[in-house]
Amino acid sequence: MKFWSKYRRTILTIVFLLISIIGMAEYKQQLEQEKLIQYEFYFWAFAILFWGTLAGVIITQTYDRWESYQQLKNEHAKAELALLKSKVDPHFFFNTLNNLYGLTVEKSDQAPDVILKLSEIMRYVIYDGSDDRVSLKKEVEYLKKYIELFKIRFHKNVDISFSKNIDNENEEVAPLILSILVENAFKHGAEKLIENAFIDIKLTVENGILHFVVKNDFKKNTESIKKGIGLTNLMKRLKLIYPEKHQLRLQKDDQLFTANLMIDLK
Repeated sequence: MKFWSKYRRTILTIVFLLISIIGMAEYKQQLEQEKLIQYEFYFWAFAILFWGTLAGVIITQTYDRWESYQQLKNEHAKAELALLKSKVDPHFFFNTLNNLYGLTVEKSDQAPDVILKLSEIMRYVIYDGSDDRVSLKKEVEYLKKYIELFKIRFHKNVDISFSKNIDNENEEVAPLILSILVENAFKHGAEKLIENAFIDIKLTVENGILHFVVKNDFKKNTESIKKGIGLTNLMKRLKLIYPEKHQLRLQKDDQLFTANLMIDLK
């Protein structure tokens, strides 16, 4: 049975081709001898069977190759996406652990809170971050904890505002997308400014359209913000997850950097 199921298509193709070839040869001979319309009909019937079988083989092989190509393409995209996810926020985790070490040495009261928030964030990254989609409610909760940890990390004053307007928190989005823009604002803005650093974050979701805007000031003569690993990975992920359904605009004016992300979640 295994042999039949594996080679059924090949066997049937050979049988049909042999029948059509034998039939064509037989009725061609009869047609040459007697020239009856009946023989001509059978001859062309077997000819159609032959060419139809041949065309079917070509079409089937072409489709199988296309299907295999699409499968390989999807597997490659999934592997690339998994690799990009694994690179999310190494800078953030290293700095937070470093800061946590300092707090424990100082025996700071903030240390337990940092450990708790960091464990919640890591749980989200490891478990929910591996999903294709998560609810906006979960992603926003993660984003809030993410911002709170940044606030604890910085000893200097940073003015951080986060506002949201979401018409349906059960709407789903790819995980760990929004935090990259926030991390970029801290990394290239607040971390390098001595004072008066600010980060303004706005999230709006209406009728399945997500708008996420992050603004931050930065130090003049800073290396190109647009070429960071985080933003590069984000662009690749968006292209894989939301092809033709997203826009990411990055604008640098004087000492203000604006990241404007739009995603069609529908």
